[in-house]
Amino acid sequence: MESSELRAWVDHRATMLWVSMKCLALMVVGVAVALSLDGLGDDSKLALSIAVGAVGFFLWFCSFGAVMDIAAMRSDMDESLRNTAFGSQFSKAPFPAYIALTTIVMLGAPVMLIWMLNA
Repeated sequence: MESSELRAWVDHRATMLWVSMKCLALMVVGVAVALSLDGLGDDSKLALSIAVGAVGFFLWFCSFGAVMDIAAMRSDMDESLRNTAFGSQFSKAPFPAYIALTTIVMLGAPVMLIWMLNA
């Protein structure tokens, strides 16, 4: 794969990861605002809990896929890109740690919000 094409794909998947993180932050703020207004009944808390769980799982699914795709792109680098500073750092990146961190954040935040909603 050509260097410019690889960088474009990595940029695309990184943008998807960034959008997932922004959506998670907006969800946390939205639930915090909804709870602070004290206008939620038991039925609406249940519905909001289900929505938070579904959206959180979807965001994790998107971010997990983005990290996995970026990790898989390491094998698509040509030799000229692999020998650059970017290529050598990209090859050594600890993607298992990124996957674990993504899973903890993207699934932990919705679990925390559901727990907070039902407390």
